[in-house]
Amino acid sequence: MNFVFLSPNYPDNYWKFCRRLKENGVNVLGIGDASYDELSQDLTDSLTEYYRVDNLIDYEQVYRAAAFLSYKYGKIDWIESMNEYWLYQDAGLRTDFNIKTGMKNEELASIKDYVLILKRFAEAGIPVYTRDISAFDITASPVEAELCSYDAIVDSHCEPLFESMTVWAPAKDNAVHADTGEIYYTCPDMPAKLRSLGRKALKVIGTGSRFMHIEFLRLTKDHGHLGKTGEYIAVNASLCPAGGAAPDMMNYAHSVDVYKIWADMITTDRRYLDGRLQTAAELKHYTSENTEDCFCVYASRREGPSYVYPESRIADKFHDVLMMRQKVTDDNGTESIRYAAKLRTQHEVNTFIRFLHETNPQL
Repeated sequence: MNFVFLSPNYPDNYWKFCRRLKENGVNVLGIGDASYDELSQDLTDSLTEYYRVDNLIDYEQVYRAAAFLSYKYGKIDWIESMNEYWLYQDAGLRTDFNIKTGMKNEELASIKDYVLILKRFAEAGIPVYTRDISAFDITASPVEAELCSYDAIVDSHCEPLFESMTVWAPAKDNAVHADTGEIYYTCPDMPAKLRSLGRKALKVIGTGSRFMHIEFLRLTKDHGHLGKTGEYIAVNASLCPAGGAAPDMMNYAHSVDVYKIWADMITTDRRYLDGRLQTAAELKHYTSENTEDCFCVYASRREGPSYVYPESRIADKFHDVLMMRQKVTDDNGTESIRYAAKLRTQHEVNTFIRFLHETNPQL
């Protein structure tokens, strides 16, 4: 099997998708505009070949790269970037090379139409949040809610092989933490209502063999038009993982390897569990005996603010639960430190976030 991975170096943890494919016997070929010297050793070890183009946005360059790899290695079986930004490049190449796996141009256009996909959700009985297709002006009544996501790896029949839930900081918290850093957390389990709506949304989208990310508002206060507290309202759908550290957060929260689950889906259309490959139909009757499921919270600290607690205090206080500490620099040259912690309760999650982001009052 020949698998072409577009922009395999970004995000920097996506080499793990390539590694798991290689471990499954797949010939993994990369196309990107980063120089070979910029690629991590982990990534280069996972690729059979990397073809560098000057600009990944230039479709003609990307097309020629894919044509060369096809000539050298034979028919391309899969093309993916796992990145929302490159979905149209993926679809264009599948269309031009007549690749049967994944979306082609026409199908992608219908799914990427934000208004259309939410209209289809509404027709399927999934509550939606958009002024464009509502009979009322939603801005007339403030919405108090938290943003959460239904994330899934689905087989070729749009049936989930893996499911997870992540809660993203509410808008008011984003404003509070804008100068300090980003926050979100993956949950140990998922309410049945969200699971049901997420699975229904998968069927509406109708595109299998993917990592899916579907966003919902969970009402924290009754809303006259949208519903009661606790109701879920669909707001967006993405045909990729949430990006960044999100796949790793799922791994930590559920003690799994989503990179392997995805790679097994690509090569077998099944998930390896309890010593054997299982179909999505079999997994519906599976009862997890994993008692290790927990919260995994992601929080970053930007340079600049005067934090109450120094880095050394964070390391001391959360030594036993820290899963990640990574220093990064963004495109504007601003440094930040990313943390991930594996925690048992919502109270511990809230405590961790407050500890990291508490700042000294300005004089």
